[in-house]
Amino acid sequence: MPQESGPSPGQAPPGGPGRALRRALLPALAVYALLAWRLDFVCDDAFISFRYARNLAEGHGLRFNLTTGPPVEGYSNLLWVLWLGLLHGLGLDIVVASRVSSALCGAALVAVVTRLAQRRLTLSPAGTLATALFAASLPPVALWATGGLATMPTALFVALAFERLLGDPERPRGWQAGALAALAALTRADGAAWGLMLLGGGFLAWLVSGRERRMLVAGLQAFAVLALIVGAHVAWRLDYYGDFLPNTARVKAGFSRHRLERGLDYVAATLLTLPAIPAALLLSIRGWRAELVRLWLPLVLMLAGTLAYGAYVGGDFMPMGRFLFPALALSPLLLGLAWRGAEGRGRTLALGAASAALVTLNALACFDRNPVPDEVLARFHFRQDRAWESEVQMRTSMNERARGWMDLGRALALHTRPGETMVAGPIGARSFYSRLDFYDIYGLVTPEVIGAAEPRRRSSPGHDLRVDYLFFNRHRPTYVGAFLSRVDAPLSDQVGDWERHPFARLARLERYPLRVEDGFEEGAELRLVRFLRWE
Repeated sequence: MPQESGPSPGQAPPGGPGRALRRALLPALAVYALLAWRLDFVCDDAFISFRYARNLAEGHGLRFNLTTGPPVEGYSNLLWVLWLGLLHGLGLDIVVASRVSSALCGAALVAVVTRLAQRRLTLSPAGTLATALFAASLPPVALWATGGLATMPTALFVALAFERLLGDPERPRGWQAGALAALAALTRADGAAWGLMLLGGGFLAWLVSGRERRMLVAGLQAFAVLALIVGAHVAWRLDYYGDFLPNTARVKAGFSRHRLERGLDYVAATLLTLPAIPAALLLSIRGWRAELVRLWLPLVLMLAGTLAYGAYVGGDFMPMGRFLFPALALSPLLLGLAWRGAEGRGRTLALGAASAALVTLNALACFDRNPVPDEVLARFHFRQDRAWESEVQMRTSMNERARGWMDLGRALALHTRPGETMVAGPIGARSFYSRLDFYDIYGLVTPEVIGAAEPRRRSSPGHDLRVDYLFFNRHRPTYVGAFLSRVDAPLSDQVGDWERHPFARLARLERYPLRVEDGFEEGAELRLVRFLRWE
């Protein structure tokens, strides 16, 4: 196997690689900040983690509900919850702190991937800049900068683990790679999957590098650390929650032919929405250099494995390929490989134009502009219980709903009492602000749903299981629903003909005007559906 070599002396950037890296990162991070601002949104599911973190910081333990039974692991991001609990304990606003933390992780991710590409591939300043701009303009990077979930820190840990194991073929750092992969596993329940993909990539690198002992030792070291920490986490989970899997995995996971078909649609829709990524893969193949196979093969394995994983689990409800993101965030390395293959061959001008086109494609996708027609994208509609929306439109509607539920939660806090309970579907923001205990019809924090609900034939990913609101009657919940309205709006706008509504004989509709001084619009009203009978 030929040894990897750097560029000729004539290609060495003036001032050294550090100066070229800084010059590339400054405009790249500016692009990242602008696109993150463009796609700024908050995810309602993030408030579930916020509630766990707050309860932990306030001395209640890692629980969602405080009065309705034993603790349930209704989150899938332990390390993120612990981090947010620490910030809340320090007196910081947990919503703001989560979004700032995620945005900073995104900036670090762009820097790590760019630095890895430059140093591993000894790129010229032009190649470094192209890679940095590609990383910064990726729509999932911009979108998940502010969502409040653990998506961005997980991707950062995966990128760091990749860099530690494969970033220096002469000095693979197995212990560090394993620790970082373990951090990814603790930050997101399926993070261990990317750790295993990385180890698989390291095994391929070992095979094609003449089976060098140092690569094998580093891989075994990384596996030992990952297995030890993941095993300890599973043992703790079993002791604390009585289950070796988080309840979220039991609700959302599971294999069937229908889920596989939906998952394939999810993968196809994501790649069609982000056409710059498959284009970068094609460019890396066109610029193939055999001596770089130890980087190209592990990278492609991680991308292929991630796409297979996304298909297997049936996809994800949220926008811009969230389940695929830890590997998609490494895709700028493909463009770096293309530059490494082209430099010195007289093709840098053409590759510069191609790179500009890919960055433009990324940026346009952030503004919901795509060369693939909507009617083609709609053929891969994977959110099957709702009308088709583009990924940017989905982000907009999720943001609007989450902010509406934030207002609803604040209103509930004014007109309900501690110890009261509510049945609901979306339980994030309304539970965080109201502090009511909730029965979740989707089963995230109520495990009894799993054994009672049959998977729905047509549903959005993660929403396959669902029970009727009356399923929880035996628990005698206080409320069965709540919504915000205007004082002068007819009830029929929300509940239709109340006298004929199924809940009319079981519940009472209560109305509470909301005050401007409490942060609500003039004429706003809370409408609560209170259970009076449980039949």
